[in-house]
Amino acid sequence: MPGFLNLPPELIFQVYCSLDTIGDAYFLSQTCQQTYSIFRRPQSQPKIFEAIIDNIIQEAAPTKAWLEAQFGPGSLWQPTEAELPADLTEEETIKFLLNVGFPAVNLTRMGFNSSDLSISAYKGQALDGYTADELFDVFNQDYHEVTDEDEGNPPALSFRFGAIRLKLVLLNNKNGTIYFYDPENWFSHRGVIANGLDTFTVLLGMVVAVTKDLRTASLDISWYERFDTLRGPLDALLRKLRDYDFPAGYGSEFWCGLIWNLLAFSEMDT
Repeated sequence: MPGFLNLPPELIFQVYCSLDTIGDAYFLSQTCQQTYSIFRRPQSQPKIFEAIIDNIIQEAAPTKAWLEAQFGPGSLWQPTEAELPADLTEEETIKFLLNVGFPAVNLTRMGFNSSDLSISAYKGQALDGYTADELFDVFNQDYHEVTDEDEGNPPALSFRFGAIRLKLVLLNNKNGTIYFYDPENWFSHRGVIANGLDTFTVLLGMVVAVTKDLRTASLDISWYERFDTLRGPLDALLRKLRDYDFPAGYGSEFWCGLIWNLLAFSEMDT
């Protein structure tokens, strides 16, 4: 590779940023001392990760084609209008479910599970709904405009779209926001996850897309090496999630929890 190695460091850096997978970046960094030193520079590596993640998720969109490319063919729960609960009135949510669908999946390593959506539909059961009386909590003001009577009260009606163990991923039927709810915590409301079901689905798809890519960069290494290897790109991914939708960033218990679960498991798999 004499021609490539004779390139100035600035051009090799651009080569890194043009790659389509983080795995390729790690493999390139192992070819010689020069590529390794460029890749390991503290001022360069975060930019390399962010550029490659941009390449991976550049086509991210709330479309059936892109989402099935991430979650798998036939993975989207797409109900008919008759199958939706009569109490579900949030228009954007209804439109998204009817035209695209929501992934009914069990992402084991992340800990997120929504597979019961398709199981319940098969049994003829509707979405699980929760009234304000069932969600005992003092709610904090969310990212949407609220009135004085709203502040401090749970939504009149919420619907479940998944869970991480006992913590629920709920949709606020009034404004369409997705929030995290822990029934076993005194402060049950754990923060807004996304500003809509379509946005939440795309964010989840981004995590899956980057996770699939990272599998190629995490083989035959110890847990400590793997943690160090994956921390950089997953931190960059978290920044990209926040850029796409502000609630999905640092301080989000849901998204930070997903990232930690990916770091903590010994295998990179969704």
